[in-house]
Amino acid sequence: MAPRSSSALVVALTGPPDVRLLARTHVDLVGHDLPAQAYHAAAGLPLPEAERLVHRWAEEALSSVEACFAELMRQHPTVAVGIAAVVRPVPALDAVLRSHPLLHLAEGQLSREAVAEAATRAGLPVHYLDPKGRHDPVGVERTAALGRVAGPPWRKEHKMAALAALTALG
Repeated sequence: MAPRSSSALVVALTGPPDVRLLARTHVDLVGHDLPAQAYHAAAGLPLPEAERLVHRWAEEALSSVEACFAELMRQHPTVAVGIAAVVRPVPALDAVLRSHPLLHLAEGQLSREAVAEAATRAGLPVHYLDPKGRHDPVGVERTAALGRVAGPPWRKEHKMAALAALTALG
């Protein structure tokens, strides 16, 4: 998966040696009744209201990803989840709300945590792949080949999600 602020790209693959694309979709983490970026929306609120908003956003995102995983697991055997992201420590909410760069850091981590928690609740191990790190050339070529077969769209996020899935499959 490749989490973003309010959605995540989902790429499901069969495991090596025969790697095939099983599914490619996205999941909206929150509905239209919540802001796409919880921390940015919380920045102008009193701290208790900000805490409630971020908590509500996190709970809805978790529910959305759990539903996505449940549907995927009904259709395909699922053994692990790969997340194309790096886990970052996030300071306390009051510090985050005072710093624009920390707002962005916290937004990304909030979506990653929703995906990881949903995977854990589904009994699936989670593997992280640093999108900016060094990647196995064979895996990179496999993801490019998957994209050629799948056709557009096959953007960088799709490639990273597929590479994270390959990494998770080992």
